[in-house]
Amino acid sequence: MFCQELAVQLRRDALPVLRENGVKMICVGIGTLETARKFCDHVDFPRENLYADPENSAYTALNLVKGVQQTFFTIDTPLSILKRAQKDGAADLIAATSRWKPWLPPLSDQGLQQGGAFVFEGESLLFSHYDPSTGAHADLDEMLRAALVAS
Repeated sequence: MFCQELAVQLRRDALPVLRENGVKMICVGIGTLETARKFCDHVDFPRENLYADPENSAYTALNLVKGVQQTFFTIDTPLSILKRAQKDGAADLIAATSRWKPWLPPLSDQGLQQGGAFVFEGESLLFSHYDPSTGAHADLDEMLRAALVAS
């Protein structure tokens, strides 16, 4: 549900600002092209902005966090939910939960993979966030500021 929440936020809050400023946004999701298309249709996310990574290549290359401890036994997930609740009653998370659909990754251990957010200008890394646990995403405002500096 956290990825579905994030996809809606990116489409609604980040993509219009980035497009207006000529900044390209690419999201990479674990799964096949077919699953990526279904996911985009489910959350109304533009297909051209989501790349499929069935082998986990991008996640591995970026050395993103992965494991049972980070997925299930860390304080970061409940703290990120608390932050959402304090901000707006966790409205986007509640909406994602109400329409939640499970997506099974191609490889069994990919369910333990955490994500991240990165802003590049060419080969230069301007912003990075490694999700420490499930649902503990980057602050979108910080990410947008970094992306707009690059534009």
